[in-house]
This record gives sequence, structure tokens and C-alpha cells, in this order.
Amino acid sequence: MPSALPEILFLGTGTSSGVPVIACACDTCRSSDPRDTRTRTGAAVRWTDDSGHPRVVLLDAGPDLRTQALRHDLWRADAILFTHNHVDHLFGLDDVRRFNVAMRSPIDIYAEERVWEALHRVYKHVFDRASNINDSFVADLIERRIADPDGANTPDPRSGRLPAAQGGSAVPIDIHGMRFTPVRLLHGHLPILGFRIEPVPGTDLARRALASAHNPFPFAWCTDTSAIPPKSWLPLTGLRALALDGLRHRSHPTHFNLDRAVDAAARLGADQTWLIHIAHEVLHARDEPDMPEPVRFGIDGLVLSCDQPPRIETGPGRSQPVPPVDRRSPDDPQPVRVEPEDEPS
Repeated sequence: MPSALPEILFLGTGTSSGVPVIACACDTCRSSDPRDTRTRTGAAVRWTDDSGHPRVVLLDAGPDLRTQALRHDLWRADAILFTHNHVDHLFGLDDVRRFNVAMRSPIDIYAEERVWEALHRVYKHVFDRASNINDSFVADLIERRIADPDGANTPDPRSGRLPAAQGGSAVPIDIHGMRFTPVRLLHGHLPILGFRIEPVPGTDLARRALASAHNPFPFAWCTDTSAIPPKSWLPLTGLRALALDGLRHRSHPTHFNLDRAVDAAARLGADQTWLIHIAHEVLHARDEPDMPEPVRFGIDGLVLSCDQPPRIETGPGRSQPVPPVDRRSPDDPQPVRVEPEDEPS
């Protein structure tokens, strides 16, 4: 069941292939450390609203959503907010029909127009149910459109090209006492969204979260990020906690590598940064000690809550503390890394 106070559950922290990847014998893919098993990246925000009702909002719905929902005993999804239209972030949407049954209500889906075009194409059986040859059990979804924060997803009518992203934030989305503010990010050339998340100011939920011992809000979820446009830095300041893309050691055209993620985290200045969308080039125990304070690697099942220190939820009602990290000095001997073969991530 959701916490009375809001919390963030990292459902998955892996790249598009997941970790371990198919047909690989690298150190990470053969690792016995459970932290090196990473499902596709996504998160859930769980809380009890001021009326006493449990609430859950999902950030993306990737292909591992069914496994993640079963692992963490999720029975509802009041809304789903999509960051972008790639397979590893939306190919689990069909499974949310079980939440419809459990809640006996539809689910609000928030996405930009570009993402809606992809959802209608991929899930034609859901959004054009009347055209199905056989009527079938499909998800009951309510379409909500997120306004384009900076026009970066609106092609020029003459050239058809996308304008340069300037960044910024869209109108906040308030859901049962929690506020989700869309923030423009770049995933290579593709304009996508991150979300700044916090209780709606002035509510009892906000007051109780603020008074709690481990309040992680404001929190931001910034997956699949290769650049933060100029006007997007401001809405990402003043964070208690941040989840930020940090794919691997080597550079990548559409993701922050570890060095660039560390640089962005330092500039944003969150109290704690957790790296996500991690590939199999990263071995948790070997590589996390090289991260500077306050940067750590995200873990599947990581929970950031108001009333407890960070913990790893391993199943319904089961959790364990996040192990401490023994930081490595630049003067210490460096570990030997054997990189897997290069591949798209």
C-alpha cells in the first residue's frame, strides 16, 4: 500500500536493453550482485491524499511494467505521465488494463502531441476499439495533452524542421495533491520531458512532507537526457533529490555519460542525485565508489520517502537499507574495466 506521505519508487533503472542484456557474458551481465539487475527505466509516485485515498502515478510504462507492478504489489495507477515515445518507455501500456479492473475507473494519460501520435499508432486496438475484428479487453484511458513548453516539438510550417529547444516548463499538472511540472529536456535531437515533482503548495500533504525527517521533495525525474536547454535549468533548481540519466563511462550521442551526468548534477545542486538508465558497461560495486558526493547509482526498487532513509523495496512489505558507498579517492588504484562491445543503448 502507498505511504501516507509521498514517496518515489524507482521501478526500473536500466537502459533500453535492460541489464543483463541478451547474449552477453560481460562482468555486469554475469554479476551475482542484485544491484546489477536492471529492468527498463520507470518510476511510481505513491501517496495517500488529504481525503485518505491511496494514489499512484506512473512515470512512463515500459515493457517491464508487468514484472515491476507484481514485484511491488501495485494495484492502481491514477495517472501515467510519459517522458517520450521510445519503445522502452511506452511498450507496457497494454498491461495497465488490469489497473482499470482493480480501480474500476479509467486512467488519465498525460503526454505531448508527438507521444500521442505514437500511442495511437502502436495501440490502435485501444484507441480505435471499434475497428477491432473481435471486441476485446483493452485499457480504459483518458487522453490528456501536455502543452509544448518551448515549441520545440512543433515543426516549422515552412521547413518542417523542429526549432532549437530553448527549454522551460509547461503548466503544472496537479493530481490529488501532488504537482508534476513538465520540463523540457533533450534526448539527442529529440525534445522530451522531465518532471519536477512535489506536493501542491499550501496543502496539508505539503505541510506534512515539509515537516518530515527525510523529505525528498522537490524531486525531479530526468531520464534519457543528453542536454538541458538554457531555460530548463531554473525549474530544476532547489531540488532535494534528483534522478538523472547516466548511461555509461564512454560518451553517447543521446544520453549523458557518467562524467556529464556528474557535471550536470553539480550544477543543479540537488541534495542527492541518483543516476538512472544505466547500461551493462557499468558494474555497480566497481564503479559507484568513483562517483563524487552526493551522486549515487539508482537501484531497481529504490524508495525515497519522507519518513525513512532511502531503502530498497525487494517485494511487498519487504525492504532493506541502501548499502553505504566507500568513495574512492582519485589517488587510489583504479579498477580495471573491460568494456563490452559497443552497441546502441
